[in-house]
Amino acid sequence: MTGFKNLLSRNNKNLFDANVSVARDGTTLYLRFDSQDKIAAATYEGSPDIWMASLCELLKDMPLSEARQVDLSHWELAWKDDQFFWDMKLELGERLFFPPLELLHAAIDIYRGREFLYHDESPLICRCFGVREKDVLNFLKTAKEVTLEELSKATRAGMGCRSCVPQLKQWLKIPSEENLRFYNSRPVADWIVDIDNALVRFTFSKDWNLNVESMKGNVVMISYDFPASQKEEEEVTIKLQGFLAEASDPGLAFFLRRSRQR
Repeated sequence: MTGFKNLLSRNNKNLFDANVSVARDGTTLYLRFDSQDKIAAATYEGSPDIWMASLCELLKDMPLSEARQVDLSHWELAWKDDQFFWDMKLELGERLFFPPLELLHAAIDIYRGREFLYHDESPLICRCFGVREKDVLNFLKTAKEVTLEELSKATRAGMGCRSCVPQLKQWLKIPSEENLRFYNSRPVADWIVDIDNALVRFTFSKDWNLNVESMKGNVVMISYDFPASQKEEEEVTIKLQGFLAEASDPGLAFFLRRSRQR
């Protein structure tokens, strides 16, 4: 591990191919993830800051799930034999607010598609091209009998790493309002009760803390509270769609959304 003092001149640069960037008080944190949701590169831009520089050093090759748990103990382990680090930490004191970690948490939330926690944005669907849920829905409202290729061409979603394709296929299964089936004739409350009862029997329900969040038309949003990667979320969404469609109505479309309380 690079000496703590020597880090001050490192990692202070713009990362032009970053997946996510977050700015606060003149400092911007950049993160780039690989296909396995590991941090392939981390840099910051702003006034020289040894804590930002050392955070970027710590994050290299770190899995997304571990990055969300980073705290000062990670610094202590990495530079346990570095006296300059301990001197700087003594200066740091017991701060309740530590800007580098606040930036990191915000960057991870945004990467997970939770930018709506920080800005008035709909959830992110395609990370590669920044396509949001509202972009897809707005296009589907203006077109009928759309193929995946046409949707991708119009919105660019699914033209990068393609990890969002399973979710796009689910959106394409949603019929237009004039073709809604019998689920539209029952009160929403009745459907939610039925779906809740079925959800209890779903394999991942307890561990993921699954709960029906809303139902609009034939679209049912189900919240979850579990530290899952995007790939895990997509896999469980596919299983959930099959299970609940069979238990309720095949015309309903089910989507997972990470709980805002996490």
